[in-house]
Amino acid sequence: MIPYLRLYDSSIFNYLRYEVIPLHFSERVDNDTLVYEASENAHKVKFSVQPSPGSQGRGLVVFDEMMVNGRLVADTTTEQTSQVTVTGATSYDIDYVNGRILNPDAIPSSITYRWYYVSVIQGWPGVSPPLLPVVALDIDATTKAGYQLGGGSKDTIRGSVYVFATNEAEKKDITDVIYQALFNRTLPIYNWHEVNYLNYDGTYTGLVPTTVSGISKGYFKEVNAIYTGARLDWSELNRHRARVDFVFEVLKDDS
Repeated sequence: MIPYLRLYDSSIFNYLRYEVIPLHFSERVDNDTLVYEASENAHKVKFSVQPSPGSQGRGLVVFDEMMVNGRLVADTTTEQTSQVTVTGATSYDIDYVNGRILNPDAIPSSITYRWYYVSVIQGWPGVSPPLLPVVALDIDATTKAGYQLGGGSKDTIRGSVYVFATNEAEKKDITDVIYQALFNRTLPIYNWHEVNYLNYDGTYTGLVPTTVSGISKGYFKEVNAIYTGARLDWSELNRHRARVDFVFEVLKDDS
């Protein structure tokens, strides 16, 4: 049985994580030092910036950018060739999650890279959230209804993308980017129950997700941005908070 809710949730999450947020909120770091960690048999980035690129929901940028019909998009069909540059080695694998260089053909000394400034996670941040800013995708409810004659059905997902920022300007910038990315948009439903962009060790899988047979593209509707006013007496996490609510509809052939 295909876990449809997981497919919808993962399709929205990966869209935000790899295709929306990085185009606006990734940053470059030049010549960070690489330190050999014997316990991991890897050369690890000694991160010079905060929040740490190796913290939850962040990492090194996996995909290059390209222009399509005059619009800047992430090229999610292949591993980046311009976002990470290692000095001292010409052949190596990259752990994009933890910032490690694996299997180098020579000793690497430093690294220049772009990283995801905004942490993107699934579900509420919890009691030990990543350092701000954070974007959290949360699915609130799902319903199913019949659609047309025969075995068709319509799945309706209600959810929110919560924004936790360091200040009011950043909150508004991140929220508006997410709102524009969801408003009046359709989104392919990919086979995330079978493939991922990254392996367990953070390296690129080389796999390109494909759409699932019998499922339409999902359509975002009722997209609304809600800005909570600054509450300086609230916790740091909730002080500059907003959310984007949405309804996501998918048609399925259940016959």
